[in-house]
Amino acid sequence: MSVAGSNVQTELTAPIAVASMTGGRRPGDVGDSTERVNRLEIVVRYALYIVITLFLFVPFVMTVLSSFKTSAEVIAFPPTLLPSVWHPENYLNVLTQISGFPRMVFNSFFVTLVVVALNLFFDSLVGYAFARLEFPFKNTLFAIMIATMVIPGFVFIVPRYIMLLNAHLVDTYFAFMVLYFLQPAYILLMTQFFKSIPRDLEEAAIVDGLGWFGIFWKIILPLARPALLATGILTFQGMWNNFLDWVIYMQSPTMQNIQLGLVSFRGQYQNQWNLIMAGSVLAILPILIIYVAGQKYFVGGAATSGMK
Repeated sequence: MSVAGSNVQTELTAPIAVASMTGGRRPGDVGDSTERVNRLEIVVRYALYIVITLFLFVPFVMTVLSSFKTSAEVIAFPPTLLPSVWHPENYLNVLTQISGFPRMVFNSFFVTLVVVALNLFFDSLVGYAFARLEFPFKNTLFAIMIATMVIPGFVFIVPRYIMLLNAHLVDTYFAFMVLYFLQPAYILLMTQFFKSIPRDLEEAAIVDGLGWFGIFWKIILPLARPALLATGILTFQGMWNNFLDWVIYMQSPTMQNIQLGLVSFRGQYQNQWNLIMAGSVLAILPILIIYVAGQKYFVGGAATSGMK
């Protein structure tokens, strides 16, 4: 074969070899530009994630670091990132020097945990009734419950106060138990979760002689752990961070919660910003621990129940 013929054959086979090495695409194909666009989109997306994370996380980090500084360092300009000398005793001072702080912590934990327990039981019980039982006006009651979710909570402030005042429950723990033992949003969450459970298990339990409450307690609730944990986490967060209700319904200093106490700190200890920061960290810590410990179950329960 002549040299010219071999050169022609090489020129014809070279593009085929390149195409086979690139998965059938030739350099400059539309697929290459699409890949570049996709890579750019991924880079931009993760850059935004990083910026948003820093925007949300930096204030928390600064609060934690400021809680170990002296009050002068907290308000110093230009600000410093790390304290010159670490002062972990600030947290002990919050508990011992700030009047009533241990009582506020107790009030917050007691009311929050009791309301969480009541919600887990009653919301799941009502949710199971809506999901599985048949009773008169079931659909009407469910529609009314859903309708209450779109009414602003401020509308109920005065009626609730009058109701609690007439029942002599103002300035008592029972005020929160009466107001929050049922919450429509979590009833809806539990209802949707129970509807996703196959009925075969319940039919087998009926054959074994269990009634509807026995089925609910022994069969359904153990299967509803993700939804229960999601409900518990959300209820804990809502009650722990509750501020407005404590201002309205709790009037004596011994019945304040930690959120209300943080506001009073600013008036009583306005020159001790390190103590205010330490108190803020103590208020954030339980929520942070709950979310970190139950994140997997919270996401699973929310996804299964269809909650956005």
